[in-house]
Amino acid sequence: MRWFKVAAVALGVLIVLLVVSSVLGFLIEVVIAALVVAAIVLGIKAAFYKKQVSGRTPDKEVRGPAYNSLPRRQETPDVDDELARLKREMGTNLD
Repeated sequence: MRWFKVAAVALGVLIVLLVVSSVLGFLIEVVIAALVVAAIVLGIKAAFYKKQVSGRTPDKEVRGPAYNSLPRRQETPDVDDELARLKREMGTNLD
């Protein structure tokens, strides 16, 4: 009878250890999953924040003109030449 009590106590301790280890394992998995989700959410928020901020210009920042800073060739198109080119391209005679 004494060995029966020892075996029952040992079996009870084993069951308690299995339950505790499985609960702790589940809690660790939940924490890891929460960290992964938090990292994804923070990454998405950072991407949207960067996108919003990049379009804004601080008041103190001085920016040059929006067009290309290379010197552009100043052309004065001849209206008659342009009209003749358009007529040729369209294949019609507008006169």
